[in-house]
Amino acid sequence: MRVKTFEAATMQEALDTVKREMGEEAFILSTKTRKKTAALGMGEQTLIEVTAAVDEVGSPVLAKAAGAEEMKREPLTYGLRPPLETPAAKPTPTKPSTPPPAPMDLQPIRRELLEIKGAVAALKDQDTRNGAILRELDQMKAMLGRLQKQGMPPSQLQLPPALLGLYGDLVANDVEPLLALRLCEFTQRALLDQEGHEDSLSLDSEKARLYLRRVIADFIPISSPIQLEPGRTQVAALVGPTGVGKTTTLAKLAAYAQLHLKQKVALITLDTYRLAAVDQLQEYARILQVPLHVALTVEDLRSALRFYQDRSLVLIDTPGHSPKDEEVLRQLRGFLDELPLCETHLVLSATTKPRDLTEIAQRYDVLKPSRLIFTKLDETSTYGPILGTLVRVKKPLSYLGTGQEVPEALEMATSRRVADLILPAQGVA
Repeated sequence: MRVKTFEAATMQEALDTVKREMGEEAFILSTKTRKKTAALGMGEQTLIEVTAAVDEVGSPVLAKAAGAEEMKREPLTYGLRPPLETPAAKPTPTKPSTPPPAPMDLQPIRRELLEIKGAVAALKDQDTRNGAILRELDQMKAMLGRLQKQGMPPSQLQLPPALLGLYGDLVANDVEPLLALRLCEFTQRALLDQEGHEDSLSLDSEKARLYLRRVIADFIPISSPIQLEPGRTQVAALVGPTGVGKTTTLAKLAAYAQLHLKQKVALITLDTYRLAAVDQLQEYARILQVPLHVALTVEDLRSALRFYQDRSLVLIDTPGHSPKDEEVLRQLRGFLDELPLCETHLVLSATTKPRDLTEIAQRYDVLKPSRLIFTKLDETSTYGPILGTLVRVKKPLSYLGTGQEVPEALEMATSRRVADLILPAQGVA
């Protein structure tokens, strides 16, 4: 009997090697799994170790042994006289000798056992692959369930797996489902056109994410920051509902121009409804050492602007109120109509619900804002409403407020920064 041990990556590969090297008559003595350090020490490799044996019936040693055994069974009659006949002896009937049973041929059984073991090993490998497929199906099922709860029926999601996952990421970030679907469809068509084939199932998920981020950036209109020119006074007003951070944003703009750009700044407030807002702005003005003027009437506003003609930047704070208070909006419009060259920025909070953001933007449109500022990015974990508002309102974004620090927590808006908020890069939470 010849015994040998084989190593292979899978059981099926090991069985194939046993058959190839030892023949179909070989049978398995033992199997076990062990770990082996991979080349250059790069991790571990799992190996299947199979010990097999085969009877070598045709070998000379076995043949010689078999011949010797036959000689032992034959009577030794050489050199002996034949027995004397005894005529009186009566012949007795003898029973016919029964031949010994033929030895059982175990080779077919061993071959069947070998095939059964191979089939079991193949089934185990198939179970491993099936387990991975089932896990993927479970993930897809969970994703579809989440998407259905978020208002998009699965029948409308004709997207390949790579983009279906990205669609889920967008909707989870509070991007409106229809907008998310349109962005993914656009990305799918563009990638297929680039690669010159129609097999959308083979789209690479990482490449799809990168391209979709560029698509989102292209959807975001961005304006330049407030421009200051020598010999010219730039006037900018901040408008918006109560609680969005207009006064703090005004102080950040003033501090940046005063401390970083070394420009002369003046502040004007029209907010006489809340004494706390005036006190807060007065404190900022004192710290920055810039003048503050409270304008109660349109004539006060005109006088203040004439007085501050030597300033590079005049920032105007306006009262916060409900966007449904149309009377206050009309009064505020009367003030801003006196400032034809004024930049008007509508300040919105990133924590506001998407539907409310649209309504606020529509109601404040009577003040003719030319730019949007989103504040309180540090107080939310989903940024999809920013994208939806920019797409719907069609006004560029100028600044992003990221906290209360003055002036550090104010960023000049860029399309890439917003795209990072809407769809982070791979591996970024």
